[in-house]
Amino acid sequence: MSTDPISAIEFETLAFTRHITAAVGRARRDELVLEGSAYTLMTLLEAGGPASISTLSDITGLDASTLNRQTAALLRDGHVERIADPDGGIARIFRLTFAGNIALEYEQSHSRAALARTLAGWTPDEHAELARVLRRFNETTEQNYPKPWPRDTP
Repeated sequence: MSTDPISAIEFETLAFTRHITAAVGRARRDELVLEGSAYTLMTLLEAGGPASISTLSDITGLDASTLNRQTAALLRDGHVERIADPDGGIARIFRLTFAGNIALEYEQSHSRAALARTLAGWTPDEHAELARVLRRFNETTEQNYPKPWPRDTP
């Protein structure tokens, strides 16, 4: 294995992605109700408020047809609703329903509990440092998209 830092980062992000996917997969089989794509879109709507397909595409990099299928499933399951564009446009705007908020809170609590168990041996300073580095990495990556992911904190 290379000692080059970029090679090490590439390897560790591969391992990280695999571990997170496996952990979420186990949790979803045992406890959770939302598909991964639903969880992602609902989290974006929670953090950024109502959004159109175009806005969701700008944030995620997904094409409109994929997002149309995903939002159709969210509508069918009662997790989102269509509302009129507050700016008077003709775009379809989606927002979380009460049931969607409840389902999302349930998923988030289980996901965060699993992450807390994984990081139980870490100090609060190490938790904060990991969050800081991940955020920096994500914000750097998001410079390649028309819109960054919405975030609650600066």
